[in-house]
Amino acid sequence: MERWLSITVAAAALVAMAAGSVFVSRWWPGQPGDYGAMIQQKLSRLPGGPGAEGMPMDAADQAIMRGNALLAQNRPAEAIAQFEQAVAQQPAHALAWVNLGVVYYGLGRTNEARQALLRGYQLDPFNFLAARNLGLMCERQGHLQAAHDFYLQASRLDPSNAEIIQRLERLKARAKTGR
Repeated sequence: MERWLSITVAAAALVAMAAGSVFVSRWWPGQPGDYGAMIQQKLSRLPGGPGAEGMPMDAADQAIMRGNALLAQNRPAEAIAQFEQAVAQQPAHALAWVNLGVVYYGLGRTNEARQALLRGYQLDPFNFLAARNLGLMCERQGHLQAAHDFYLQASRLDPSNAEIIQRLERLKARAKTGR
């Protein structure tokens, strides 16, 4: 139950962050700070921000938007096809890899999920969602040191994120008790 709740929350977060945003033609690597604000800066046509000059969406961005819409309609298999299309068209698109990893994980395809999330994380190590979701996967698989490391990176990217703070505290308590 907790797994599906977390997956649903993660998928909803992906969709919520994309909702109302106009994707521009490239995904720029992030910087430390509030990831939600960075996504708005990267993906919205904000004055002075990327896309302000009216750059059209490329095919990969359009596939990501279609994939997010399909996720919102609870059609993950079709969303996967769109995200796979996006990474085929633009292999350096970190958001496409992260979205793909989240959906793979939700469908129980954990090896593919780990590879996709790691690829997104490698392309953009400031991607909060990649670090968080990799931490979740590692924790559930009993790889507690790796989970700690990914949660620590997520906490650096969003220091006030209550979920990550709780997960780090829980791992610390588990380490003290040996469980």
